[in-house]
Amino acid sequence: MTFQGKLVVISGGASGIGQRHAIVLAEEGALVAIIDINQELLKITAERSEGIIPYLCDVTDLAQVRNTVEQIIIEHGPIDRFINCAAIMPGGLLMETSAELINKIIDINYCGMVNMCQTIIPAMLERDQGEVIIYGSTAGLMPFAKFGAYGVSKAANNFYTKVLIKETKKTKLRVLLVCPPAVDTPLLRQAHNGPEIFETFLFKKFFTATPERVVDAVEKSMRRGSTICFPGIPRLFGFIARLI
Repeated sequence: MTFQGKLVVISGGASGIGQRHAIVLAEEGALVAIIDINQELLKITAERSEGIIPYLCDVTDLAQVRNTVEQIIIEHGPIDRFINCAAIMPGGLLMETSAELINKIIDINYCGMVNMCQTIIPAMLERDQGEVIIYGSTAGLMPFAKFGAYGVSKAANNFYTKVLIKETKKTKLRVLLVCPPAVDTPLLRQAHNGPEIFETFLFKKFFTATPERVVDAVEKSMRRGSTICFPGIPRLFGFIARLI
């Protein structure tokens, strides 16, 4: 897709990977509507480019999502690409994590993604065009101690997206599942109670990617017509993840 004049919506677009996507796409001529719950970060990100428009919205609130998406469409036209990045990533042992926090993680990471997708994608299918990029995670492929709640939420994202890919195969809707490793963003710093391996030199050196590297890999995957992307991780690990 050439982005000049295109409308892109990004949930979780005020920081981390979502912010990087917004900046890159705005530089390529897209109008980027970023959705986030953090008003201050929305303002900071929107100041990076005239092509970035901030919308305050809680993705776990379906009514808010529907109203915000409707507002975006009324103000700017049909959505050409949707990128789901909104997430939180607390770590910790399952039995030391409250049910309330586990539910919150799933509500934001999975249910928030569902709210956005179920609101945006039907109009894309009616037009028989559009692109959808959903961030799952390698954490949803293999179980890690102290990462259970996050891993469960991302396993759900992975599964949802794989089914969506199959169900839209005969349409012109493009769907990409992204399964990154740890990425050096504010999100990663939420996992301070996560797996001990996160603190090792080898993990930080070989299994932690930058937002720039991830976004670049995602765009290359979209140009190739891929349906799944394992950005920023060694090829062997990506091969093993595909087998799993």
